[in-house]
Amino acid sequence: MTIFREELKQNAKAVGPIAILVLVLNIFRPVDSKLIANFLIGCLGVIVGLSIFLTGVDLSISKIGSFMGDFIAKSENILKVIIFGVFIGFVISIAEPDLLILAKQVSSAIGLESMLIVSIISVGVGVMISIGLYRIFKEIKLSSLMMCIYGAIFILMFISSDLSHAIAFDASGATTGAMTTPFIIALGLGVSKLKGESKGEENSFGLVGIASTGPILAGLLMTMSIDPSAVVIEEVAHTSAILSGFKSASFAILPITIVFLIMDKLVFKLKNKKDIMLGLGYTYIGLIMFLASVEGGFMELARVMGEAYADFKFVPLIGFVLGLLVVLAEPAVFVLSEQVEDVTAGSIHRSSIMKALSIGVAFAVMLAMIRIKIDGFKLWMLIGPGFLLALILSRNVPQLFVGIAFDSGGVASGPMTATFILAFCQGVAGNVADGFGVIAFVALMPVITIMIMGSFYKEVIEG
Repeated sequence: MTIFREELKQNAKAVGPIAILVLVLNIFRPVDSKLIANFLIGCLGVIVGLSIFLTGVDLSISKIGSFMGDFIAKSENILKVIIFGVFIGFVISIAEPDLLILAKQVSSAIGLESMLIVSIISVGVGVMISIGLYRIFKEIKLSSLMMCIYGAIFILMFISSDLSHAIAFDASGATTGAMTTPFIIALGLGVSKLKGESKGEENSFGLVGIASTGPILAGLLMTMSIDPSAVVIEEVAHTSAILSGFKSASFAILPITIVFLIMDKLVFKLKNKKDIMLGLGYTYIGLIMFLASVEGGFMELARVMGEAYADFKFVPLIGFVLGLLVVLAEPAVFVLSEQVEDVTAGSIHRSSIMKALSIGVAFAVMLAMIRIKIDGFKLWMLIGPGFLLALILSRNVPQLFVGIAFDSGGVASGPMTATFILAFCQGVAGNVADGFGVIAFVALMPVITIMIMGSFYKEVIEG
């Protein structure tokens, strides 16, 4: 109960400012009062649901990730590690609520089933997790690996469409959220402690950042094979938000539960797994509440409000304020910032990471709004040079900050970004497809701001 109360308090503080901003915006450009009522009920559902979900994650998913990290680290067979990495990455990724939400929106733009989209993206996550684990085993320099990965991404971007870029980078940000981040962090810590002894602090970070490149590669390949102009979008029959949440949550939680039970039987052999099973139950219930609340209250209101402010000259400033508030509402951000403070024994304070992320995300959402408003402003015009700048900076800052930076890009784009801000941008844009890209900006800007922060730390260290 103590964990739940803390999560409840934290999520209330996080969602509260967003609710207040929405009510203020509604004063100047009112929307249907029923939407506002549903939104406020949705806010309550998100706070309670996310609190139950994160309590369950703390009791179960994080512990399972740590157990699996220890198991992988003790293996001497690299091939087994790679195969296991692909498998476990896939299983945990399909349980990510942000990805489930985004996939439903992408489905309406490219005509693929949402669960097929989730599966393709999850394969990408699994492949990159296996590569990230291999890096820790071989102690490969993170900046060098990232240059190779983004080299492949830039090549695919050159031969794909702007819509492909937006969907792929948005999928990347949505994948590393409340479910996957604690698990991947625990997995990386478990392996780095046993296998990365000489660079334990450096190797504790970076696995989330590497994992987040998998959806970009998978998303680009997936969308390149589809001609969006040939897709006929049919009106999807409305289904109950609770029923939809129940189906998505069941699809998400069942695989990781089965995998854990099998591994416990064969490998872990835990004498008491009551807390973990209870935690999985909390995770399941919380996920149903979260998804139902988001679909029932958040997204429709955000889209309508975006449409109401579409002609407002200063809508990028609204985006800036939304960006500042969103960071406070992302649970994965708190997980990463606490890890940074713990691993560095307090030399990098949690508040420093939060401030850098807040500034980065605020500018990211503002830039996304500007892109929507300016005809001909393509996503690659900022994403390409932005990640190129990040890669150049990665060669000149401590490798510890390279890992933190790329991890930050993944965790900053969580439930609030994948729901409220994405839907708001789609409302401003006037259609679903043109609204894609905001998560891509949110995934990019924190990487740059953390790298810049790392350069100042380098000066202090060397000075």
